[in-house]
Amino acid sequence: MVGDPQIWQDEYPHIVRYRDATLHFQTALPRHTQQAIERLVEQTPTAKRVSSPLPCSASKLFAKREKLDSLKKKWRMKRGTPKRNGMYDWPLEELINTREASRRGARVPGLIGYGYTSSKLGLMQDFFLITELLHDHVDGLSKVRAKPQAVSAVIEATFELLHALQRHGISHMDLWVANVMLPEQGKARAIDLENCFFGHTEYPDETLGFQFGFVYFREIYRYITEADYDSAVEQALAKYFPNVGRAGFDRVYALAKHQEVGRLERRDIFSNGVLESRW
Repeated sequence: MVGDPQIWQDEYPHIVRYRDATLHFQTALPRHTQQAIERLVEQTPTAKRVSSPLPCSASKLFAKREKLDSLKKKWRMKRGTPKRNGMYDWPLEELINTREASRRGARVPGLIGYGYTSSKLGLMQDFFLITELLHDHVDGLSKVRAKPQAVSAVIEATFELLHALQRHGISHMDLWVANVMLPEQGKARAIDLENCFFGHTEYPDETLGFQFGFVYFREIYRYITEADYDSAVEQALAKYFPNVGRAGFDRVYALAKHQEVGRLERRDIFSNGVLESRW
């Protein structure tokens, strides 16, 4: 397993083995939950990545399953080794980041368990991530599509969540409104944490500029004018980030609102210190 194997053994000591799958959980599973896990393993995936509530309403768990599509990836994930760039494959990145964000007390779904299926040669075939199900939440994009007049409230919740994550030392580099889960009451929570980094960045102002621009770039531009979005950003900066360096922020923000940046490139630019070679 990645990192110190003792950590994972101590925190996820309960093992479920079924057919060619091995899954690790924080606590022993009730029978109905284990049966749902077994049904999940039995299912033939309909796509490379499948995400859905676990087929057991009493469990209130959410399952992600990813089919590993290359021999190199299967071998790396089996050994728990990173790629040449120092990052792990995305399923392991999400596992690591979800655990760490939960450990820091961030508003994210709790990591309940993880696991994999293995081939006869011992290589991973599929990877599973089991988290808390946010059953009383709706994602921000679905809310805006159903009720376009809610766009301002969704944007404000997204900015507040961005600030909350920053306070825990988390830079979520894929935080757009579909990854913002809104409860009926209370504050938003973040999902899909594979593209996060923790702690120090050489470019905090530019990173923040990208994050604010990215929210606009990913779909929200369809529901709000750019001028109104800029106004909402100014209000959020005054409220949550009054000390941001505007030169770096403004430069990257203006570009990120209109320019596609791949998810791996986002990590390289902002967490690995290659901003000047890109922007």
